[in-house]
Amino acid sequence: MSFASARHVVTPLVFISQQSSYFMKHHTSLSKMHRGFAVISLTILGAALTGCSGEPSAGDIDKTVRNYMSQSQAQIQNLTGSKSSLGEIHDVKKLGCKSDTDVSWRCDVEIDITQYGSRAKGPASFRFVKGSDGWSLGR
Repeated sequence: MSFASARHVVTPLVFISQQSSYFMKHHTSLSKMHRGFAVISLTILGAALTGCSGEPSAGDIDKTVRNYMSQSQAQIQNLTGSKSSLGEIHDVKKLGCKSDTDVSWRCDVEIDITQYGSRAKGPASFRFVKGSDGWSLGR
């Protein structure tokens, strides 16, 4: 086999490679557009499904527990006239939730709180109820 015949074997491969390169250059924008559309669609679908799950988010849990503490503090102050504190919440972390009913969830959380001058971190379980105003703690 001479060098010339080997060149003829390589030439079709180079030609195919050049054609593939041309196709990719001119059709990549379309496939990038399709990929972009797919990513956006999946993101929207994921957000919609997360919203449909009904479970309170970590932010919902943090906000609800802090609101409950401040409302309880205000009620105690109104009843007793005392400005004693129930404590200061430093952090509330969601550990997990299980559905109780269509509108309520039983959630385990970890609370970092200072009460009576002592700081402690520990688990707690709350029932969160979804109402027209958002989440609240239930019994």
